[in-house]
Amino acid sequence: MKSRRDTGYAMVVAVAGMMAFAYVSFEAVAVNRGATIAVAGQVERAKLAAAADSGIAVALNGLGVEDTKQRWWIDGKPRTLAIDNMVLKIVVEDERGKIPVNRLDEDQVRTMFADVGIGGNRLDTLVDSFEDWQDEDDDARPNGAEAPYYQPYGIKPRNGPFRTIDELSEIRGMDQNLFAKLKPALTVFFGDAGGFSVQTSQPLALAVMSGVGPDQGQPTGVPQNTDPDTPVYDPSAESYIGRPLTVRVTVRDVDGGEFSRAAIVELTGSKTNPYWIRYIE
Repeated sequence: MKSRRDTGYAMVVAVAGMMAFAYVSFEAVAVNRGATIAVAGQVERAKLAAAADSGIAVALNGLGVEDTKQRWWIDGKPRTLAIDNMVLKIVVEDERGKIPVNRLDEDQVRTMFADVGIGGNRLDTLVDSFEDWQDEDDDARPNGAEAPYYQPYGIKPRNGPFRTIDELSEIRGMDQNLFAKLKPALTVFFGDAGGFSVQTSQPLALAVMSGVGPDQGQPTGVPQNTDPDTPVYDPSAESYIGRPLTVRVTVRDVDGGEFSRAAIVELTGSKTNPYWIRYIE
């Protein structure tokens, strides 16, 4: 199996080339404007951003390798790439291993909130508000909320499917701490390539989609992992074509600078247009 620390010479050279081009272009602009010192912080940020974009390109290359033994896994475990004075941590997540918020029934919504410790009246408020946000009418459920509730906050409920996961942070009953617990396990980019993936699932997603609570053990048919350093399943044996994947890149340099980029990508199988970027932040 290929090491998770990618130090191949060809890969390093390719990334270095992309980064160097970005550095030179940005610094040339600064010099021409006679403001090299004033834009020093912007130059540094541009370097970090260029490195992050290069990390996404490296991941796309790894995911598109035809040899399944060399293809990158989508198990959410980090790969590290060191180049120049920067270290890139690259993680690939399977969106099919997350909770598809626009496909949940009410029982699954209730399970999702209950499994992160919510109960009582607040649980009822969150469930009803979740459903009110998506339904087409303007009639609030007993514990929910429609447009009149949100108006003082400058929020307009969707009355339709969630467009982004961040919209969930606006529903009645939600706060930052709760949203931070939920967000890593949620998706609006589930795709049409197949059903929920148990093998690449987030723990909360597995509990919600299997109907098994976090304290009830694993559902039947889920492989047991006795070695935390060895995955129980190799998803590279499956096709990634049409499967939404999130690539997260965090870049750190020796001066303490840091930059993060995340992109939801989808491989197409086409040589002329090999991937689509569904979302980037």
